[in-house]
Amino acid sequence: MTDLEAVTGSLEALKRCLPSDFHRHFSAALTRFRFVPAAERRATADAFLGWADGRAAEAPRLRAYALFLQGIDRFIAEELQASLALLAEARAAFVERDDPEGRGLCAMLIGAVYRTFGNYDLALNVLVEGFELLRASGQYPVFVAATANSLANIHLDTGHLAEALPMFEVTCAESTRADDFYFGIYGMQGLAKVYVAQGRNAQAAEMLGRALALAERHQHPLHVSNSLTELAAFRLRTGDLDEAERLTERALAIREQHRLLAGAVTSCLGLAEIRGRRGRWPEARALLERGLAIAEELAVKPKLAQVHQQLSALYERGGDPERSLLHYKRFHELREQVEREDGARHLADAKAVFEAEQTRRENAIIREQKAEIQRQNRQLQDTIDELTRARIGRKAKALTLGLAIVLFIFQDAILRTALRLLASDNYFLLLGVKMAIIFSLAPINRGIERHLLKQVEGKRRLAVVESPATA
Repeated sequence: MTDLEAVTGSLEALKRCLPSDFHRHFSAALTRFRFVPAAERRATADAFLGWADGRAAEAPRLRAYALFLQGIDRFIAEELQASLALLAEARAAFVERDDPEGRGLCAMLIGAVYRTFGNYDLALNVLVEGFELLRASGQYPVFVAATANSLANIHLDTGHLAEALPMFEVTCAESTRADDFYFGIYGMQGLAKVYVAQGRNAQAAEMLGRALALAERHQHPLHVSNSLTELAAFRLRTGDLDEAERLTERALAIREQHRLLAGAVTSCLGLAEIRGRRGRWPEARALLERGLAIAEELAVKPKLAQVHQQLSALYERGGDPERSLLHYKRFHELREQVEREDGARHLADAKAVFEAEQTRRENAIIREQKAEIQRQNRQLQDTIDELTRARIGRKAKALTLGLAIVLFIFQDAILRTALRLLASDNYFLLLGVKMAIIFSLAPINRGIERHLLKQVEGKRRLAVVESPATA
């Protein structure tokens, strides 16, 4: 069964399932959704939202989950601002309906977006919320691993190794529990980086070897090539040029075979560095020119700048200052362009983050206002109910008093009738009949109250039913 068929099957089962089985099917769909090709993934997410829109009135939370599915599609496609807008809308719906799983999923992905934007403080706050919610749910172990991986990498990037290590361990543990190789590999690579920073090279080498073996077992080209590159960088750092060269050549071959072109440029740069260290300048230059051609095809300026920088250094070592200067100038031009574009992108990213957080704050204020209105409505309704009961009580007492007066006026006729029916004129029997009449007034009063209350409640229910139609 292909990934697309698995996702489609899970979503179809979700449409027909009981509420108790919803998260089982949605979790299964999300787990395979990551691996669906881009065009089919987009079409699947959009179709699911179309289906959910048709049922928004009867099941409003379905639309929120459909928005989340669109958000994860845009995130994978690196359309981060579009993803954030969808996630903010979904998150508001989940919070309004107090859906912890939905809130946790949105927090996981919003935190990943913030991390990509470089806003680590906000990312940490959101990711911690998502981690706690998803772990408490137990329904989405793959995305607990994803959240832990994001948290771990933020701690690693900011130099907090003591915080990064347990989060990478959680990533590996949750991935193993979910039988998910994808984040398991990221977790192992992250642990290796922590071990290297701690000077535990033997453990780092073992972890990188395990990550590569897991990627090869699942035959995932992206993870295999990335694992080879990580292991090559480690071998290069420890001075093992032969192994680093062999691993980088393998990574380059896989990336070119599967058209992973941005990674292919990285492999060309790494391999050129190794050849340069060995003094094999023509081979290093050929690799850099090959990387330059791929980078120009991709039009990825940061990669182009890196290639020109290395070409400039190579020509300088080779005693060709003219070509070295030419590539150095091109490197600076590209770097300036990248910095300008990064500045504009950071501004747009900051605006997107501000709008998302503003929406979240506004939603929180609205929720507080709604809660306050509901509290005041309850208090008002309690007061109305008390007044209604008091009014009904007075009315019931008035009716009971009227009945008592009627009984008092006609008591002689009532007593004669009772004695005739009982065929006795005993004094104590007469006294008992009078007491029965007196003590019957309290139950009669309560019965009248209940009857009047039922009439009022019936009118109130009728008003509630008619009000939507009137609106």
